[in-house]
Amino acid sequence: MLVPLRSVPTLQHVDTDIFELTYFGKCMQCTFCGDWCCQWGCDVNLKEREAILSVQEGLKRFVQAPVEQWFEPEVYEDPEYPSGKYVRAARVNGACVFRSQDGRGCNIHRYAMAEGRDYHSLKPMVCWLFPVCWDGGTLEPSEEIYDDLMCKGQGPTLYDMVRDELKHVFGPALIDELDAIKAARSGATQPLRVA
Repeated sequence: MLVPLRSVPTLQHVDTDIFELTYFGKCMQCTFCGDWCCQWGCDVNLKEREAILSVQEGLKRFVQAPVEQWFEPEVYEDPEYPSGKYVRAARVNGACVFRSQDGRGCNIHRYAMAEGRDYHSLKPMVCWLFPVCWDGGTLEPSEEIYDDLMCKGQGPTLYDMVRDELKHVFGPALIDELDAIKAARSGATQPLRVA
């Protein structure tokens, strides 16, 4: 089993659909969905929520809703999150509270760039790994990729699009294993074990 660089989900399997399914991953160059995947809000690990709230004064310049409306109140238990718990980003005006109301993209990302910060330190991991996620120890496509996403079926594979983000989270050892699985793919459809 791989030892992650920091407290991250433990992976034991990979759903090989991440090497087969494709989507238009250059979201800010997209002209057809208007940030559709950002309409639902997202899961936010409690440590990520703390990081977001730690910059609330600066972030308020970008997010129109009051801070009290940024997160849903319910806290969910989930051992796969680094803190063991997560909350949901709230939905405001039919989209994630952090989605730009006056343009495109994520206001957390926009804030981080404006401040010269690495967006990984603030933006929820589930957002920058999309459309790949983890569940039950399996790295797999996010369920939305099986829906009628306008961007699916175009562009690179899910894995190719998020390879650098996965490396940022899990480190080069996992990427070496995933690259090897990708290279050895023989049409298997069942999740393969990541040693």
